[in-house]
Amino acid sequence: QGRRQAAHLSGMQGGRVEASQFARGCAERLRSIEARLDYSCGSRWQGQLSVCDDLPSVARLLLPLQVRCGALLAGSDSGWLESLAAMSAAELETQSSELTRMVTGRLNELDRAVPPVRKPSEILGEVVFKQFKGHGTFLGTVIEFDQQTGFRLQYDDGDTEDVSWNDLRTMMMPRGTGEAMPPAPKERGERPPTTPGTPSGGGGGGGPASSGMG
Repeated sequence: QGRRQAAHLSGMQGGRVEASQFARGCAERLRSIEARLDYSCGSRWQGQLSVCDDLPSVARLLLPLQVRCGALLAGSDSGWLESLAAMSAAELETQSSELTRMVTGRLNELDRAVPPVRKPSEILGEVVFKQFKGHGTFLGTVIEFDQQTGFRLQYDDGDTEDVSWNDLRTMMMPRGTGEAMPPAPKERGERPPTTPGTPSGGGGGGGPASSGMG
């Protein structure tokens, strides 16, 4: 009896390790798919990728990514993903095989639906919105791309700023989601000055801006 119990426990531990490995593999696929979208899922979502170790974690990452995909996944059912995101370990144990198959299928569906990363030349002319704390929302247009400094934005007040691809993605709106661009406020303070040729925010400090676009 003792040997049977030990074998059962060993099998359970092996199953958990296998499930954790599967979840980490899903997280890497999600990272790759999200990087192809114009609009980032955000730093919190990125952080959750590194601690994804079970199927509910995968579901909690899939749900916001699907929102970003918008019309690309029109008609896809997400009720089962919402249930999986809140599922207990006991519930998961009885349905793990079927849910693993369904998660794999949804990842494959996303992979097929999300187009490759756009070339920098295809982003020129794109209109973006950037929030400056204490100054309001400003509209900008992508006017240039340079391999070293990244994308140059020209704001509606005539000033320019160079940003990395990762920073630019936080200013762009998802295409085909039906979400409206945030309106610029009617009254706003003067926008803080920017330094052309210097990437903004998370673009890697004062060094060259990595486009992250292959």
